[in-house]
Amino acid sequence: MEIELDTSKSAAKNASLLFSKAKKLDEKVKKAQEAIAALEQKRDNLKEVKLEVTDVLKIKKEREWYEKFRWFYSSTGKLILGGRDATSNEVLLKKYTDATELCFHADISGAPFFVIKGDADEVSIKETAQAAGIFSKAWGRGLGIVSVYYAPRTQFTKQAPSGEYVGKGAFMVYGKKSWEKVELKSAIGVKDGRVAGGPLSAIKTWATKLLVIEPGDKKPGEIVKRSSKILGVHTDEIQRAIPAGKSKFVGKIENTP
Repeated sequence: MEIELDTSKSAAKNASLLFSKAKKLDEKVKKAQEAIAALEQKRDNLKEVKLEVTDVLKIKKEREWYEKFRWFYSSTGKLILGGRDATSNEVLLKKYTDATELCFHADISGAPFFVIKGDADEVSIKETAQAAGIFSKAWGRGLGIVSVYYAPRTQFTKQAPSGEYVGKGAFMVYGKKSWEKVELKSAIGVKDGRVAGGPLSAIKTWATKLLVIEPGDKKPGEIVKRSSKILGVHTDEIQRAIPAGKSKFVGKIENTP
């Protein structure tokens, strides 16, 4: 290594100049190392973000076909499906409901249809009726009880009386209807990373842990955030499983068999 000296200056002065240059170089090296470390951190953060996005996409890709609807399993193991909006209401009854399967609807404007897949039993009928009430506008109105009617799919039609019109997601029902009066209390349950919402009696026979809610004064965002933290699942999954409108917690986590 060659070092240039200024012969017009004393040895002490030259030494001082060399020390200053070395100090500046040391500072530049330090800043360069900090810059490299910052870039490496950004790289690692991008990897984490990419991993999170990949995981979310994986969850969506692995959804079962019925998860496009509201869903849960009854206490007796029947798959129960419900509409999420006008479009899914329409699709559920037109494409995924057999002629003899029972369809449920709360006796209130602004309610989804629910369906029992396969043969219906008394327990499944009561739980499906309760779900139809839970996910209707009765919840957002703070009601504690609502009436729900049901009938076979063959009695539901898009054909309206003369001069009337049946909108998207709506159906006319003709013939005899059966009725259930149900309590508005719901559970959010988790099993193997999947989240379902519905009547407590049904969810507790399926889920490994759950929370219980009923109409209350807490905004949906508060319920979603707290439930996500307690149950350990993504907020999007909780959002899909709770009724629209304000709620309150009325039960702790329950570990079920």
